[in-house]
Parts: sequence; structure tokens; C-alpha cells
Amino acid sequence: MAIKFDLYKNPEREGVTIPEYHAKVLTKDVISTKDIRCSINKKCTVAPADVAAVLTALSGEMFEALSNGYSVHLEGIGFFSLSLKCAPGVNPKHVSSSDISVRSIRFLPDKELSEKFKAVEFVHRKESSRHSDDMGRSEILEELNSYFETNRFLRRCDFETLTGFNKSKALRTLKLLVEEGVLENAGTKQMPMYVKCS
Repeated sequence: MAIKFDLYKNPEREGVTIPEYHAKVLTKDVISTKDIRCSINKKCTVAPADVAAVLTALSGEMFEALSNGYSVHLEGIGFFSLSLKCAPGVNPKHVSSSDISVRSIRFLPDKELSEKFKAVEFVHRKESSRHSDDMGRSEILEELNSYFETNRFLRRCDFETLTGFNKSKALRTLKLLVEEGVLENAGTKQMPMYVKCS
């Protein structure tokens, strides 16, 4: 088992003359629930339908627990808890339920899970086509067309890997592509999943 990664240049900072880099996993497609059901079935005696039932029940139990103010600990996996956000310009004296929403679900992995990654091998794979900060519109569209030939949807991190853009530039470009009708967000505002417009 090996994690493939590449190095990407950080945005330039004032006073920093030596280029700094960060590593990113070269992500593939998404493993679906169906894939997980089949994989678990091959490793134990639990039927795929039973795995699906447990995962559905687990989702419901987690929602109920988090909604009631609990954090959730799945042994060997980690802790889950809610992160909230306030509406812009909220007044502490007159705050209401409509002023608050869920920002995200935070995840803190168990030490047991984190320890497993210490034995993982890392392989540097240079993806030269993904390192152009000056990638033009036609190149971006070409990369997207190629990507959607084998993938159903695109996350921001996938787009970053595809283009070599940093997070802020990727967000700006994705927003523009949605406004232009090239992409459509089939997910949510908090968790966008982009698909190619037909």
C-alpha cells in the first residue's frame, strides 16, 4: 500500500525568498457505500445488505447524538462533533435559531487509526500538467473534460490537484465556472460537489 503525492509551490509571502512547498495526496475517485459494502463482505461473514443497514442506522444515530449536543466516538475510528457558525452581523442580545447554522462536522481520528499511517509508504509522482498557476481557460476546460471522462463529480481538492491552484484560487475559479454554466454544484453550499453541465 502506497500513498501517491506531489509537491506544490506555496503562494509567495513577503520576506520569504526561498520557495516553500506543500505535499498533496493525488486523489482518485470516491469509494462509494456500495464499494465499502462489497469490500467488507469479502473480509468477513457480514452480508452487503447487513452492512448497508448498519451504515444507514449509524448515520441516523450520529445525527441524533450530534443534534442533542453529544460528540460521537467510534472506537478505532475517532471523534465526531459539530462546528457551528453565526450569520454575519449577528447581535448577541437578539440572537435566534435562524442566526445559527452548522459549519461542518469535525473529525479527530483515534490514535489507533493515526498510528496505522506510520507504516504507509509515500511515493512521489510528478504531475507536471498540474503545476501551472497560469493555466488558461482552454487548458482548464481540457483538464475538466478529461477528468469527467472517468469521474462522476469534482471536489475542490480534486480541482486543486488537477490545476495546481491553491485553495483560494481554486475557489475563485470554481465559482466563476459555475457562474459561466460550465459546472454545477450538485452538493450543498457547505459541501459542494461539482458536476459538468450538459
